[in-house]
Amino acid sequence: MKYIEPVKSAVLFLLVMLSVVLTFIIWTYTPDYKFIEQTEGKEILIDAQKNEEDVIRPYKAIYRAEDEFTGTVSNSAMKDIMNAFKGWNILDLVRINNKVSPDYVNELIRANNRMTVFFTGEIPFSAFNSIFQFADKELPETTFNRMIIDWSQYNNKELQIFFVSSNNESLLRSHVSLANANQFVSDIIEPSKQYGVFKEIERDGYTSLYVVNDKIESVKYTYYIFDLPLESFKHVLFTDPNIVQSNIESATSEKYTDGMSLMTVDTRLKSLNYVYPAAESSERIEPSKLLNSSFEFINEHGGFTGDYRYVSTSTSKNQLDYQLYLQGFPVYSDQATTRMTTVWGDNRIFRYKRPYFSLDMDIPSEKEIKELPSGTEIVEKIHTLNNIVLSDIDEIVVGYHLTKVENKSLFNLEPRWFVIRNGSWILLTPDMLGGVKNGLE
Repeated sequence: MKYIEPVKSAVLFLLVMLSVVLTFIIWTYTPDYKFIEQTEGKEILIDAQKNEEDVIRPYKAIYRAEDEFTGTVSNSAMKDIMNAFKGWNILDLVRINNKVSPDYVNELIRANNRMTVFFTGEIPFSAFNSIFQFADKELPETTFNRMIIDWSQYNNKELQIFFVSSNNESLLRSHVSLANANQFVSDIIEPSKQYGVFKEIERDGYTSLYVVNDKIESVKYTYYIFDLPLESFKHVLFTDPNIVQSNIESATSEKYTDGMSLMTVDTRLKSLNYVYPAAESSERIEPSKLLNSSFEFINEHGGFTGDYRYVSTSTSKNQLDYQLYLQGFPVYSDQATTRMTTVWGDNRIFRYKRPYFSLDMDIPSEKEIKELPSGTEIVEKIHTLNNIVLSDIDEIVVGYHLTKVENKSLFNLEPRWFVIRNGSWILLTPDMLGGVKNGLE
Protein backbone atom coordinates (compact mmCIF):
# COMPACT_ATOMS: atom_id res chain seq x y z
CA MET A 1 0.00 0.00 0.00
CA LYS A 2 2.91 2.26 0.70
CA TYR A 3 3.76 2.28 -3.09
CA ILE A 4 0.30 3.40 -4.25
CA GLU A 5 0.86 7.11 -3.75
CA PRO A 6 4.26 7.20 -5.53
CA VAL A 7 2.75 5.22 -8.46
CA LYS A 8 -0.16 7.64 -8.72
CA SER A 9 2.23 10.56 -8.74
CA ALA A 10 4.35 8.95 -11.43
CA VAL A 11 1.31 8.20 -13.65
CA LEU A 12 -0.04 11.73 -13.21
CA PHE A 13 3.34 13.19 -14.15
CA LEU A 14 3.47 11.05 -17.30
CA LEU A 15 -0.04 12.11 -18.32
CA VAL A 16 0.79 15.78 -17.81
CA MET A 17 3.95 15.45 -19.90
CA LEU A 18 2.09 13.55 -22.63
CA SER A 19 -0.49 16.31 -22.73
CA VAL A 20 2.22 18.93 -23.05
CA VAL A 21 3.92 17.01 -25.87
CA LEU A 22 0.65 16.49 -27.79
CA THR A 23 -0.28 20.15 -27.40
CA PHE A 24 3.15 21.17 -28.72
CA ILE A 25 2.77 18.81 -31.72
CA ILE A 26 -0.69 20.19 -32.57
CA TRP A 27 0.49 23.81 -32.31
CA THR A 28 3.56 23.26 -34.45
CA TYR A 29 2.00 20.90 -37.05
CA THR A 30 2.15 22.10 -40.64
CA PRO A 31 0.25 19.94 -43.17
CA ASP A 32 1.90 18.99 -46.47
CA TYR A 33 -0.43 20.83 -48.85
CA LYS A 34 1.15 19.40 -51.95
CA PHE A 35 -0.82 16.21 -51.41
CA ILE A 36 -4.19 17.99 -51.18
CA GLU A 37 -6.21 17.36 -54.33
CA GLN A 38 -7.15 20.46 -56.29
CA THR A 39 -10.92 20.78 -56.63
CA GLU A 40 -11.20 23.97 -58.67
CA GLY A 41 -13.43 23.63 -61.74
CA LYS A 42 -11.76 23.49 -65.14
CA GLU A 43 -12.68 25.89 -67.94
CA ILE A 44 -14.56 24.13 -70.73
CA LEU A 45 -13.70 25.17 -74.28
CA ILE A 46 -15.71 23.51 -77.03
CA ASP A 47 -13.47 25.05 -79.70
CA ALA A 48 -10.76 27.70 -80.00
CA GLN A 49 -11.61 31.22 -78.91
CA LYS A 50 -11.65 34.02 -81.49
CA ASN A 51 -11.15 37.76 -81.80
CA GLU A 52 -14.14 40.01 -82.38
CA GLU A 53 -12.92 40.95 -85.86
CA ASP A 54 -13.09 37.25 -86.81
CA VAL A 55 -16.89 37.38 -86.58
CA ILE A 56 -17.37 41.00 -87.73
CA ARG A 57 -16.42 41.00 -91.37
CA PRO A 58 -17.82 42.52 -94.58
CA TYR A 59 -19.32 40.24 -97.22
CA LYS A 60 -18.86 42.43 -100.28
CA ALA A 61 -16.88 45.38 -101.59
CA ILE A 62 -17.57 47.37 -104.75
CA TYR A 63 -15.40 50.03 -106.38
CA ARG A 64 -16.37 52.93 -108.60
CA ALA A 65 -13.79 54.24 -111.05
CA GLU A 66 -14.12 55.69 -114.55
CA ASP A 67 -17.91 55.42 -114.30
CA GLU A 68 -17.80 51.64 -113.88
CA PHE A 69 -18.38 49.32 -110.92
CA THR A 70 -16.12 46.41 -110.12
CA GLY A 71 -16.35 44.29 -106.99
CA THR A 72 -15.60 41.14 -105.07
CA VAL A 73 -17.02 38.84 -102.40
CA SER A 74 -13.71 36.98 -102.03
CA ASN A 75 -13.00 35.79 -98.51
CA SER A 76 -9.31 36.71 -98.77
CA ALA A 77 -10.18 40.18 -100.11
CA MET A 78 -12.48 40.79 -97.11
CA LYS A 79 -9.64 39.81 -94.76
CA ASP A 80 -7.25 42.15 -96.59
CA ILE A 81 -9.72 45.02 -96.26
CA MET A 82 -10.15 44.48 -92.53
CA ASN A 83 -6.37 44.27 -92.09
CA ALA A 84 -5.93 47.50 -94.05
CA PHE A 85 -8.28 49.26 -91.61
CA LYS A 86 -6.08 48.49 -88.61
CA GLY A 87 -4.41 51.54 -87.17
CA TRP A 88 -6.38 54.10 -89.20
CA ASN A 89 -6.58 57.44 -87.37
CA ILE A 90 -10.21 58.60 -87.44
CA LEU A 91 -9.76 62.34 -86.99
CA ASP A 92 -13.40 63.26 -86.56
CA LEU A 93 -16.85 61.69 -86.57
CA VAL A 94 -19.62 64.07 -87.59
CA ARG A 95 -23.31 63.29 -88.01
CA ILE A 96 -24.47 64.99 -91.20
CA ASN A 97 -27.91 63.45 -91.67
CA ASN A 98 -30.42 61.76 -89.36
CA LYS A 99 -32.73 60.69 -92.17
CA VAL A 100 -30.62 60.13 -95.24
CA SER A 101 -32.57 59.30 -98.39
CA PRO A 102 -31.88 56.15 -100.45
CA ASP A 103 -31.23 58.34 -103.51
CA TYR A 104 -28.52 60.27 -101.66
CA VAL A 105 -26.83 57.03 -100.56
CA ASN A 106 -26.91 55.82 -104.18
CA GLU A 107 -25.26 59.07 -105.30
CA LEU A 108 -22.50 58.69 -102.68
CA ILE A 109 -21.73 55.17 -103.88
CA ARG A 110 -21.96 56.15 -107.55
CA ALA A 111 -19.29 58.87 -107.38
CA ASN A 112 -15.92 57.98 -108.91
CA ASN A 113 -12.89 57.01 -106.80
CA ARG A 114 -14.98 55.46 -104.05
CA MET A 115 -15.25 51.99 -102.61
CA THR A 116 -18.19 50.70 -100.58
CA VAL A 117 -17.79 47.97 -97.99
CA PHE A 118 -20.99 46.08 -97.10
CA PHE A 119 -21.71 44.44 -93.74
CA THR A 120 -24.71 42.17 -93.21
CA GLY A 121 -25.45 43.40 -89.70
CA GLU A 122 -25.53 46.87 -88.15
CA ILE A 123 -22.12 47.48 -86.51
CA PRO A 124 -21.75 49.64 -83.37
CA PHE A 125 -18.80 52.03 -83.66
CA SER A 126 -17.35 50.60 -80.45
CA ALA A 127 -16.88 47.26 -82.23
CA PHE A 128 -14.14 48.97 -84.31
CA ASN A 129 -12.33 50.31 -81.26
CA SER A 130 -9.61 47.67 -81.62
CA ILE A 131 -9.25 48.39 -85.36
CA PHE A 132 -9.52 52.17 -85.76
CA GLN A 133 -7.82 54.82 -83.65
CA PHE A 134 -10.68 57.22 -82.86
CA ALA A 135 -9.76 60.77 -81.89
CA ASP A 136 -13.12 61.05 -80.12
CA LYS A 137 -13.02 59.04 -76.91
CA GLU A 138 -16.80 59.03 -76.54
CA LEU A 139 -18.23 57.26 -79.58
CA PRO A 140 -21.85 57.73 -80.62
CA GLU A 141 -24.24 54.96 -79.59
CA THR A 142 -25.28 54.31 -83.16
CA THR A 143 -24.52 51.77 -85.89
CA PHE A 144 -23.59 51.43 -89.56
CA ASN A 145 -23.70 48.67 -92.17
CA ARG A 146 -21.93 50.39 -95.07
CA MET A 147 -18.64 52.25 -95.29
CA ILE A 148 -18.17 54.46 -98.34
CA ILE A 149 -14.48 55.34 -98.69
CA ASP A 150 -13.43 58.25 -100.90
CA TRP A 151 -9.80 57.81 -101.97
CA SER A 152 -9.65 60.80 -104.41
CA GLN A 153 -7.37 62.75 -102.01
CA TYR A 154 -5.06 59.88 -101.08
CA ASN A 155 -2.05 61.84 -102.43
CA ASN A 156 -2.55 64.12 -99.42
CA LYS A 157 -2.51 61.04 -97.18
CA GLU A 158 -6.15 61.55 -96.41
CA LEU A 159 -9.34 59.58 -96.97
CA GLN A 160 -12.94 60.56 -96.40
CA ILE A 161 -15.34 57.93 -95.02
CA PHE A 162 -19.13 57.93 -94.91
CA PHE A 163 -20.79 55.58 -92.44
CA VAL A 164 -24.32 54.65 -93.52
CA SER A 165 -26.96 52.86 -91.45
CA SER A 166 -29.81 51.31 -93.42
CA ASN A 167 -31.84 50.65 -90.27
CA ASN A 168 -31.42 54.07 -88.66
CA GLU A 169 -31.20 56.00 -91.95
CA SER A 170 -28.26 57.87 -90.46
CA LEU A 171 -25.13 59.21 -92.16
CA LEU A 172 -21.87 60.12 -90.42
CA ARG A 173 -18.70 61.42 -92.02
CA SER A 174 -15.08 61.23 -90.93
CA HIS A 175 -11.59 61.88 -92.21
CA VAL A 176 -8.70 59.45 -91.98
CA SER A 177 -5.03 60.28 -91.76
CA LEU A 178 -2.97 57.59 -93.51
CA ALA A 179 0.66 57.00 -92.63
CA ASN A 180 1.21 55.09 -95.87
CA ALA A 181 -1.44 56.03 -98.44
CA ASN A 182 0.45 54.42 -101.33
CA GLN A 183 0.33 51.04 -99.59
CA PHE A 184 -3.43 51.33 -99.11
CA VAL A 185 -3.87 52.05 -102.81
CA SER A 186 -1.56 49.23 -103.92
CA ASP A 187 -3.06 46.67 -101.50
CA ILE A 188 -6.76 47.56 -101.70
CA ILE A 189 -7.53 49.83 -104.66
CA GLU A 190 -5.24 48.52 -107.42
CA PRO A 191 -6.53 44.90 -107.18
CA SER A 192 -10.05 46.16 -107.90
CA LYS A 193 -9.04 46.72 -111.52
CA GLN A 194 -8.86 42.95 -111.90
CA TYR A 195 -12.21 42.25 -110.21
CA GLY A 196 -15.36 41.38 -112.13
CA VAL A 197 -17.77 44.01 -113.38
CA PHE A 198 -20.77 44.71 -111.14
CA LYS A 199 -24.11 46.08 -112.27
CA GLU A 200 -26.14 48.60 -110.28
CA ILE A 201 -29.79 47.58 -110.01
CA GLU A 202 -31.66 50.80 -109.41
CA ARG A 203 -34.93 50.74 -107.46
CA ASP A 204 -37.14 53.80 -107.31
CA GLY A 205 -37.22 55.09 -103.72
CA TYR A 206 -34.84 52.38 -102.45
CA THR A 207 -31.09 51.88 -102.23
CA SER A 208 -29.66 50.09 -105.25
CA LEU A 209 -28.57 46.48 -105.38
CA TYR A 210 -25.18 45.58 -106.84
CA VAL A 211 -24.77 42.22 -108.58
CA VAL A 212 -22.00 40.57 -110.55
CA ASN A 213 -22.41 40.98 -114.29
CA ASP A 214 -20.76 37.70 -115.33
CA LYS A 215 -21.46 34.05 -114.70
CA ILE A 216 -19.97 32.61 -111.52
CA GLU A 217 -17.87 29.50 -111.09
CA SER A 218 -18.02 27.93 -107.66
CA VAL A 219 -17.36 24.56 -106.03
CA LYS A 220 -19.83 22.03 -104.69
CA TYR A 221 -18.48 20.32 -101.54
CA THR A 222 -19.28 17.20 -99.59
CA TYR A 223 -18.29 17.42 -95.92
CA TYR A 224 -17.95 14.97 -93.09
CA ILE A 225 -19.76 16.38 -90.08
CA PHE A 226 -18.77 16.17 -86.44
CA ASP A 227 -21.32 16.23 -83.61
CA LEU A 228 -20.21 18.50 -80.79
CA PRO A 229 -20.54 16.84 -77.35
CA LEU A 230 -23.85 17.76 -75.72
CA GLU A 231 -22.26 16.94 -72.38
CA SER A 232 -19.93 19.93 -72.85
CA PHE A 233 -22.86 22.26 -73.48
CA LYS A 234 -24.56 20.88 -70.38
CA HIS A 235 -21.51 21.82 -68.29
CA VAL A 236 -21.28 25.25 -69.91
CA LEU A 237 -24.94 26.26 -69.65
CA PHE A 238 -26.10 24.80 -66.33
CA THR A 239 -24.85 26.09 -62.97
CA ASP A 240 -24.69 22.58 -61.46
CA PRO A 241 -24.47 19.93 -64.20
CA ASN A 242 -24.66 17.15 -61.61
CA ILE A 243 -28.34 17.81 -60.90
CA VAL A 244 -29.39 18.12 -64.55
CA GLN A 245 -31.87 15.48 -65.62
CA SER A 246 -32.42 14.39 -69.21
CA ASN A 247 -35.57 13.04 -70.79
CA ILE A 248 -36.12 11.67 -74.30
CA GLU A 249 -39.31 13.28 -75.58
CA SER A 250 -39.43 11.66 -79.02
CA ALA A 251 -37.25 10.11 -81.70
CA THR A 252 -35.88 13.58 -82.55
CA SER A 253 -36.18 15.50 -79.27
CA GLU A 254 -34.41 15.35 -75.92
CA LYS A 255 -34.69 17.72 -72.95
CA TYR A 256 -32.26 18.66 -70.16
CA THR A 257 -33.34 20.60 -67.09
CA ASP A 258 -32.17 21.55 -63.60
CA GLY A 259 -35.55 22.94 -62.56
CA MET A 260 -34.52 26.53 -63.38
CA SER A 261 -33.43 26.32 -67.01
CA LEU A 262 -34.11 24.07 -69.98
CA MET A 263 -32.06 22.83 -72.94
CA THR A 264 -33.99 21.18 -75.78
CA VAL A 265 -32.09 19.17 -78.40
CA ASP A 266 -33.46 18.61 -81.90
CA THR A 267 -31.56 15.71 -83.46
CA ARG A 268 -33.21 16.22 -86.86
CA LEU A 269 -31.99 19.80 -87.26
CA LYS A 270 -28.90 19.12 -85.11
CA SER A 271 -29.68 22.12 -82.93
CA LEU A 272 -30.00 22.93 -79.24
CA ASN A 273 -32.16 25.61 -77.67
CA TYR A 274 -31.30 26.76 -74.14
CA VAL A 275 -33.55 29.10 -72.15
CA TYR A 276 -33.30 30.57 -68.65
CA PRO A 277 -36.80 32.02 -68.03
CA ALA A 278 -35.88 33.98 -64.89
CA ALA A 279 -33.55 36.22 -66.96
CA GLU A 280 -36.24 37.39 -69.38
CA SER A 281 -36.24 41.17 -69.67
CA SER A 282 -38.06 43.77 -71.74
CA GLU A 283 -35.45 46.45 -71.06
CA ARG A 284 -33.75 47.51 -74.28
CA ILE A 285 -29.98 47.11 -74.29
CA GLU A 286 -27.70 49.48 -76.24
CA PRO A 287 -26.27 47.91 -79.45
CA SER A 288 -22.64 48.16 -78.31
CA LYS A 289 -23.31 46.42 -74.98
CA LEU A 290 -25.56 43.86 -76.66
CA LEU A 291 -22.91 42.86 -79.20
CA ASN A 292 -20.16 42.76 -76.59
CA SER A 293 -22.21 40.65 -74.13
CA SER A 294 -23.29 38.21 -76.84
CA PHE A 295 -19.79 37.80 -78.27
CA GLU A 296 -18.16 37.30 -74.87
CA PHE A 297 -20.78 34.76 -73.79
CA ILE A 298 -20.20 32.57 -76.85
CA ASN A 299 -16.44 33.09 -76.97
CA GLU A 300 -15.92 32.20 -73.30
CA HIS A 301 -16.84 28.59 -74.03
CA GLY A 302 -15.32 28.48 -77.54
CA GLY A 303 -18.76 28.47 -79.11
CA PHE A 304 -17.70 29.80 -82.52
CA THR A 305 -17.22 26.28 -83.85
CA GLY A 306 -16.82 27.32 -87.47
CA ASP A 307 -16.69 30.46 -89.59
CA TYR A 308 -19.63 32.20 -87.95
CA ARG A 309 -20.27 35.85 -88.88
CA TYR A 310 -22.37 38.41 -87.06
CA VAL A 311 -25.31 39.10 -89.40
CA SER A 312 -28.18 40.85 -87.61
CA THR A 313 -29.49 42.56 -84.49
CA SER A 314 -33.01 43.02 -83.20
CA THR A 315 -32.68 45.65 -80.48
CA SER A 316 -36.38 45.37 -79.60
CA LYS A 317 -35.76 41.72 -78.65
CA ASN A 318 -32.11 42.08 -77.48
CA GLN A 319 -31.31 39.44 -80.09
CA LEU A 320 -28.16 38.85 -82.15
CA ASP A 321 -27.63 36.31 -84.93
CA TYR A 322 -24.48 34.71 -86.31
CA GLN A 323 -24.56 32.85 -89.64
CA LEU A 324 -22.33 29.94 -90.64
CA TYR A 325 -20.09 30.73 -93.62
CA LEU A 326 -17.97 28.54 -95.89
CA GLN A 327 -15.28 29.92 -98.20
CA GLY A 328 -16.74 33.40 -97.66
CA PHE A 329 -20.32 32.43 -98.58
CA PRO A 330 -23.27 32.05 -96.17
CA VAL A 331 -24.61 28.54 -95.57
CA TYR A 332 -28.39 28.08 -95.54
CA SER A 333 -30.45 24.96 -94.99
CA ASP A 334 -33.92 23.71 -94.12
CA GLN A 335 -32.46 20.35 -93.04
CA ALA A 336 -30.09 21.59 -90.34
CA THR A 337 -29.65 24.74 -88.26
CA THR A 338 -26.84 26.96 -89.59
CA ARG A 339 -27.39 30.04 -87.43
CA MET A 340 -26.59 30.91 -83.81
CA THR A 341 -29.00 33.17 -81.93
CA THR A 342 -28.52 34.84 -78.56
CA VAL A 343 -31.15 36.78 -76.65
CA TRP A 344 -29.70 38.76 -73.77
CA GLY A 345 -31.71 39.06 -70.57
CA ASP A 346 -31.27 40.55 -67.12
CA ASN A 347 -27.43 40.62 -66.83
CA ARG A 348 -27.12 37.17 -68.38
CA ILE A 349 -28.12 35.01 -71.33
CA PHE A 350 -31.87 34.42 -71.64
CA ARG A 351 -31.95 32.28 -74.80
CA TYR A 352 -29.22 30.55 -76.78
CA LYS A 353 -30.05 28.60 -79.92
CA ARG A 354 -27.37 27.04 -82.11
CA PRO A 355 -26.19 24.03 -84.14
CA TYR A 356 -24.35 21.28 -82.28
CA PHE A 357 -22.44 20.07 -85.34
CA SER A 358 -19.40 21.34 -87.18
CA LEU A 359 -18.10 20.80 -90.69
CA ASP A 360 -15.18 18.45 -90.12
CA MET A 361 -13.45 17.98 -93.49
CA ASP A 362 -14.41 17.89 -97.14
CA ILE A 363 -14.01 14.87 -99.42
CA PRO A 364 -11.70 15.97 -102.26
CA SER A 365 -13.01 13.32 -104.67
CA GLU A 366 -16.54 14.74 -104.31
CA LYS A 367 -15.65 18.30 -105.32
CA GLU A 368 -17.48 19.51 -108.38
CA ILE A 369 -17.27 22.80 -110.29
CA LYS A 370 -20.63 24.52 -110.68
CA GLU A 371 -21.40 27.42 -112.99
CA LEU A 372 -24.10 29.80 -111.79
CA PRO A 373 -25.96 32.42 -113.81
CA SER A 374 -24.86 36.03 -113.51
CA GLY A 375 -26.53 38.35 -111.04
CA THR A 376 -28.09 40.33 -113.87
CA GLU A 377 -29.72 37.15 -115.23
CA ILE A 378 -31.14 36.43 -111.77
CA VAL A 379 -32.57 39.95 -111.52
CA GLU A 380 -34.27 39.53 -114.91
CA LYS A 381 -35.89 36.32 -113.70
CA ILE A 382 -36.99 37.89 -110.41
CA HIS A 383 -38.88 40.51 -112.41
CA THR A 384 -41.10 37.70 -113.73
CA LEU A 385 -41.94 36.24 -110.30
CA ASN A 386 -45.22 36.95 -108.54
CA ASN A 387 -44.10 36.13 -104.99
CA ILE A 388 -40.91 38.24 -104.87
CA VAL A 389 -40.89 41.98 -105.45
CA LEU A 390 -37.51 43.56 -106.13
CA SER A 391 -38.23 46.52 -103.85
CA ASP A 392 -38.75 44.16 -100.87
CA ILE A 393 -35.35 42.52 -101.24
CA ASP A 394 -32.50 43.28 -98.82
CA GLU A 395 -29.86 41.52 -100.93
CA ILE A 396 -29.27 38.94 -103.66
CA VAL A 397 -26.38 36.65 -102.79
CA VAL A 398 -24.62 33.46 -103.72
CA GLY A 399 -24.53 31.04 -100.80
CA TYR A 400 -24.25 27.35 -100.03
CA HIS A 401 -27.36 25.22 -99.76
CA LEU A 402 -26.68 22.50 -97.18
CA THR A 403 -28.46 19.15 -97.54
CA LYS A 404 -27.95 15.85 -95.73
CA VAL A 405 -26.64 12.77 -97.47
CA GLU A 406 -29.11 10.02 -96.59
CA ASN A 407 -27.93 7.44 -94.04
CA LYS A 408 -24.47 8.99 -93.83
CA SER A 409 -22.70 11.54 -91.60
CA LEU A 410 -22.21 13.76 -94.62
CA PHE A 411 -23.54 17.09 -95.88
CA ASN A 412 -23.61 18.34 -99.45
CA LEU A 413 -22.97 22.06 -99.86
CA GLU A 414 -24.02 23.31 -103.26
CA PRO A 415 -23.59 26.93 -104.45
CA ARG A 416 -26.94 28.54 -105.24
CA TRP A 417 -28.52 31.96 -105.60
CA PHE A 418 -30.56 33.28 -102.67
CA VAL A 419 -32.74 36.28 -101.97
CA ILE A 420 -32.50 37.83 -98.51
CA ARG A 421 -35.76 39.44 -97.42
CA ASN A 422 -36.48 40.76 -93.90
CA GLY A 423 -33.42 38.88 -92.67
CA SER A 424 -34.67 35.51 -93.99
CA TRP A 425 -33.25 33.57 -96.92
CA ILE A 426 -35.19 32.32 -99.93
CA LEU A 427 -33.62 29.70 -102.20
CA LEU A 428 -34.12 30.54 -105.87
CA THR A 429 -35.08 27.14 -107.25
CA PRO A 430 -35.11 26.15 -110.92
CA ASP A 431 -38.92 26.06 -110.84
CA MET A 432 -39.07 29.64 -109.56
CA LEU A 433 -36.60 30.81 -112.18
CA GLY A 434 -38.19 28.98 -115.09
CA GLY A 435 -35.37 26.50 -115.61
CA VAL A 436 -32.40 28.84 -115.72
CA LYS A 437 -29.45 26.85 -116.93
CA ASN A 438 -25.83 26.82 -115.81
CA GLY A 439 -26.15 25.09 -112.45
CA LEU A 440 -29.77 25.75 -111.44
CA GLU A 441 -31.41 23.00 -113.46
